[in-house]
Amino acid sequence: MSAEKTIKGLSLFLSQCIQTIASMGKVMIKSKSGKTIPKAPSSTCIVLGNGPSLKTSLESYPDFFTKHSLVCVNSFSITPEYTSLKPSYYVILDPGFWYGDSEVVTNTIESLKTKTTWTLYLLVPHEAKKSQNFRELGKHNANIKISYFNYTVYKGFEGIGYWLYAKNLAMPQSQNVLVASLFLSINIGFKEIYLFGADHGWHENLFVTDENVLCFKDTHFYDGKEKINYRPFYKGIHLKETFTMHEILITFSKIFYGYEVINKYAQHCKAKIYNASEVSFVDAFERKKIK
Repeated sequence: MSAEKTIKGLSLFLSQCIQTIASMGKVMIKSKSGKTIPKAPSSTCIVLGNGPSLKTSLESYPDFFTKHSLVCVNSFSITPEYTSLKPSYYVILDPGFWYGDSEVVTNTIESLKTKTTWTLYLLVPHEAKKSQNFRELGKHNANIKISYFNYTVYKGFEGIGYWLYAKNLAMPQSQNVLVASLFLSINIGFKEIYLFGADHGWHENLFVTDENVLCFKDTHFYDGKEKINYRPFYKGIHLKETFTMHEILITFSKIFYGYEVINKYAQHCKAKIYNASEVSFVDAFERKKIK
């Protein structure tokens, strides 16, 4: 048994060595130095996921959301809540927003451009700088301050990773935009972070057709019942190949693992993340009920 543990320990050490070297190589090639993000004006913020339960939270505790800085994601700008809540930070991670041209992308960008009458820090990966959509946003609306961050995934020894994270040179793998939003909230300097709308019950919305096509019922807090329908779960923006069941479950696993990595990083930074979602499958953070 002792020999087996020794072999496993050595194998893990060698694996982390290889991952660290590979990650450092990616940082040297991909990451841009000098990338800065805004600094927190207070100790507390709220990260808003777009899960269906966010609607209940907004209706149940309206005063709570007006007390703290808000971080929203993806297509939040198309909702009435965008102009009523006036979030301070907006995170977009999905390449579809700078490589795609769907109706959702167009509406999101247009809403940002025309509705934002307050100072908004828009945080997007450096890769998005190539997009005409984002280049023109700042020109058309001076209220929008764009901060480009390095989405360079780090894997390897924890201590080295934390140093790179703090320097904004690397990030944990963010299979979901909320993972990135929590990471950025920590680096902005917030010490108490509340997470809402992180339902993450995607597995309950999967459906396989008689032709073995995996479909997905994508629901958000701003969707009306008439908008909800099943659609093929494609692997990419321009790809017509759908995920298989085992592939999508692996993807889901990466999302939940990302939260565990973020929670450990928060502890390292002496920050605390609370999951205050009304409904949630995320189990990495302490659950919190708002009174």
